[in-house]
Amino acid sequence: MTIAELQQRLGTVTVDGVAGPATKAAVIKFLTIGPDTAITPTAFASAASSLGVDVSYVKALYEVESTGSPFVDGRPVILFEPHRFSHATGGRFDGSHPDISYPVWDPKKYPASQTARYDQLAEAVCLAPDAGFASASYGGFQILGENYSRCGCKDSMEFAWLESQSVADQLDHFVLFIKSDAVLLRALQRGDWVTVAKRYNGTAYFRHRYDVRLAQAQRRAA
Repeated sequence: MTIAELQQRLGTVTVDGVAGPATKAAVIKFLTIGPDTAITPTAFASAASSLGVDVSYVKALYEVESTGSPFVDGRPVILFEPHRFSHATGGRFDGSHPDISYPVWDPKKYPASQTARYDQLAEAVCLAPDAGFASASYGGFQILGENYSRCGCKDSMEFAWLESQSVADQLDHFVLFIKSDAVLLRALQRGDWVTVAKRYNGTAYFRHRYDVRLAQAQRRAA
């Protein structure tokens, strides 16, 4: 996607192919205008039934991934991943934009506030729109945008926009994401939290005790 195409899809900025401050602001506004509606017990139950698990299993992932709320200040909670942006763009912004593009994962460099993380996302989108939206994880289930096709979306921008609409949209993406990985689905169904954590969060899951936290959250939810 070009900058001009991005601006056209945003619909609130002049289409001139120049990604200046107005375009960055429009990117953030684009992810702020959703209704942000909450999830319902019925939706939780429906998702669990679709996955063939007890509802406590879905609630466990939601609790651990959402860290308290799927939305902050009218936008989905995000974590921008500079190493994924670097990978997606072939490292071409590593030198010019070292705060949003570097080759090796380093969680110590993550900004603490959502405002700062959205600044990173908007800056990345204005450099490389598809890669920018793809390089953040969103919402209550913290699914990385690069998984957009696994979640039934045509591109990472559509995925990010739907994540900004409601927790029901986020839950729909979660169900599709789990179903797209047979190993992950079977692990969830049998309560194998080590495999779930590894497939869902990556091989560094143990650093944050994801498997232990998921097991504990499931027991609380049950």
